This record gives sequence, C-alpha cells and structure tokens, in this order.
Amino acid sequence: MSETIVQKKLAKLVQQELSNLISVEHAYTPGALLTIHLVRVTADLSLAKVYITVLPDGKLEAAVQALNDNAWAVRYSLAQRIRNKVRKIPELRFYADDSFIEADRINQLIDGLDIPPPSPEDDDADPV
Repeated sequence: MSETIVQKKLAKLVQQELSNLISVEHAYTPGALLTIHLVRVTADLSLAKVYITVLPDGKLEAAVQALNDNAWAVRYSLAQRIRNKVRKIPELRFYADDSFIEADRINQLIDGLDIPPPSPEDDDADPV
C-alpha cells in the first residue's frame, strides 16, 4: 500500500530535523559523515524507520548501533523541535542503508567486464 500524504509529510519533517539534530547535538560517529537517506513512517504514525549511510563505510554498523542504543535521547531532542507541528512523536528505529555500497559494487562489476567495442563492419551491415 502506498504512503499517505500525512505519512510523507511527517517523514520529510523527521528527516529534515534529524539531519540537523544528529549533525549538531548527537554526534555518535566522530570522524565520519552520517547522512539520513530515507525515512518511512508507519500508517499509524507511531514508528519512523530511519535509513542512514555513513562515510567511511566501516563505521556504518557502529553508527546504527549507537543511534539505536540512544534512540530515546534522539527522540526526546526531536520532540523538542517538532512538538508544535505534530501530535505524537514517532518511535525511532535506525537501519543501515547499504544501497550506495551495493551500487558501487555493481559499478565495479560492470567496469570489470571486457566488452569489445563494435567493429566498423557491423555498422555497415543492413539491419533486418
């Protein structure tokens, strides 16, 4: 089932505020760049699934663990920022978003393929 307008608006608000909040107040990944890639909110608006990416890649699991261990503090700080905009602050769960890592792996596989360029003789042939 597709997301409702309310879910999309809340997800966007949570993503924007968490991006600011985590970079300023809750720096759980020193020496790493943490990005909130996607936020999905459940239909009852009680849970927000937050997908993050971290550069360098080696710190991703540690960052997810640290955020989940301190989700209550992050949620409290988020509530202080958006309490006038929403009735209920959703519970936060953080997940690793490895789509960029997977895309990089696929690009490396494609780059590693040995595909010869088309010969000029093939261009002269009549297409059938």
